[in-house]
Amino acid sequence: MSKEITSNSSLYRIKLLFHRNVMINKRTIQIGLISLFCGVVFIKGTVLYYGGISPIAAESIITFGFVIFTLVGYAFTSIMFYEKNSANSASQFFTLPATAFEKIISAWLLSFCAYTVVGLFLLYLLSLLIGLPADWFFSIRIFNEIWPYIIYQSIFFLGAVHFRSNNFLSTLVAIFGVLILFGLIALLLVNTFTPDGLFLKIPTTLTATSTFRFITTCTLTVAISAFFIWVSYIRLKRMELA
Repeated sequence: MSKEITSNSSLYRIKLLFHRNVMINKRTIQIGLISLFCGVVFIKGTVLYYGGISPIAAESIITFGFVIFTLVGYAFTSIMFYEKNSANSASQFFTLPATAFEKIISAWLLSFCAYTVVGLFLLYLLSLLIGLPADWFFSIRIFNEIWPYIIYQSIFFLGAVHFRSNNFLSTLVAIFGVLILFGLIALLLVNTFTPDGLFLKIPTTLTATSTFRFITTCTLTVAISAFFIWVSYIRLKRMELA
C-alpha cells in the first residue's frame, strides 16, 4: 500500500488522505448531518404549525443559523489533527507516506471546503423552507457573514496544528488575547497620535454600493486565510522533523 501511494501523484495522495480523514471523522460527520437535518425539519414544522412566519423572524432564524454554522465549523476544524496529539496514534500520523503539504491540503478540503459547501447549502435550503426569497441568500449581507468565518476558520486550523490539547479552547483563548492586545495598542496609538476632534473609523462591513470595498475585502480575506494556512503547513512540517 505504501509503495502504491508513493508511486502515485500528489493529487492522488491528497485524495486518499481526504478519504481517510472522512473515515476517521465519520461518526462526528454523521452526528452533525443528522443534527442539522433534524434542526431544519423542526424549524419547518414549527413554521407550518403556526401558519407562517414574518420576514424579520425568518431573517433572524437564518442569522442564528449562521452562528451555529460558524461555531460548529470552528469546533470541527479544531479536531482535524487530533491524531498527532495522542500517544497511540501520533507515530502513525507522522509516518504516513505523505508530505506535510498534502496532509494540510486534505484536512483543509474537508474542514473548510466540504463543510462550508454542505453548511451553506443547508442554510440556503432552510431560508427557502421558511419563506425567504431565493435571491435573498445571495446578497451582500450574507457575504458579510461569510468572510469573517473564512478568516477565523483558518486561525482555528492553525490552532488544530499548533496546540497539543484542548485545541478549540486554546485557540479561542489565544484569539481573545491577541484581540485584547491589539485593541489596547490601537487605543494607545489613537489617543497618542490622533488630533483632538478627529474620529477614526475602521470599516468592518461591506456595502452593496462599494465595489472597491468588496474587492478589497475579498482580497484581504483570501490573503489572511492563506497566510494562516501557510503557517499551519510550516508548523506541521517542523513537527514532523522534530
